[in-house]
Amino acid sequence: MVEINPALCRGSGAEPRVLASNEAVCLFAFATRASGREMRLPHNARGQRLMLHPVGSVVALTGIVPLTDYCGAEAERKLADIAWLAPRAHQHATLVEWAMRSSPVFPAPFGTLYLSLDSLTAFMHAHEAKIADFLRTVAGKEEWELRASADLNGHEILEQLAKNLWPDWQALTKGTRYMRLCRDRKVLVEQGHVETVALVHGFVAELEPLTAAVHQHGVGGRTEVGGLDLIARYALLVAKNDVKALQEYVRTASDRAAHQHIAIALSGPWPPFSFRPNLE
Repeated sequence: MVEINPALCRGSGAEPRVLASNEAVCLFAFATRASGREMRLPHNARGQRLMLHPVGSVVALTGIVPLTDYCGAEAERKLADIAWLAPRAHQHATLVEWAMRSSPVFPAPFGTLYLSLDSLTAFMHAHEAKIADFLRTVAGKEEWELRASADLNGHEILEQLAKNLWPDWQALTKGTRYMRLCRDRKVLVEQGHVETVALVHGFVAELEPLTAAVHQHGVGGRTEVGGLDLIARYALLVAKNDVKALQEYVRTASDRAAHQHIAIALSGPWPPFSFRPNLE
């Protein structure tokens, strides 16, 4: 079972753990206090100095880490080393997902540090109401990600876009069409992007009965595996009872979208990062 800070949990009068000067408190997630005592550590995490730090109706799942791993010149080198960073980021994600099995969670980004338990306690006192409200909002729900991508540079889709955009397209000779495709490719790709975004947006609107909330992420010109352009990316907050229906609906829509050269993918469940309120 996770160690619970006795000074705040039972009013014992004991002093909270005092950190060494080269240590910091790493926050993984906030959870409900009621579920805290039911949490049991995964077998591979017993050496991580984990602790549940309760304030009011919420608890913070924390660990004690070397401060030099995250601050200073040596930390900059470590954080730039994927071989050092990847297992720690994976460990962070694993602990958040583990906490999700027992409680709704308010996940913290990787590397969220406090120099003392006092500073963490002060933060929790200041934001307890907002954290608790969020935990109630996401109780019984999961975050799922919907991604839509397309190859808007393929010859077949460019031909279709040209046919839709220019009424005289079919009357042009093959050579003239080829030259115009070369000249106006950028215009066609931009039009294809607009049409695809609108189509995906309409599809997401159809999912409203199965979602508690929707958040649209930016895509920033990213390219997916396989060379497809990422067109749209949404986070969906879904009641656990509605997940199967959502998956089936997306599966059917994905088959339809494939005929329009659009790939739709659903992944999850994920911690509800996309729906957290700002605590600053």
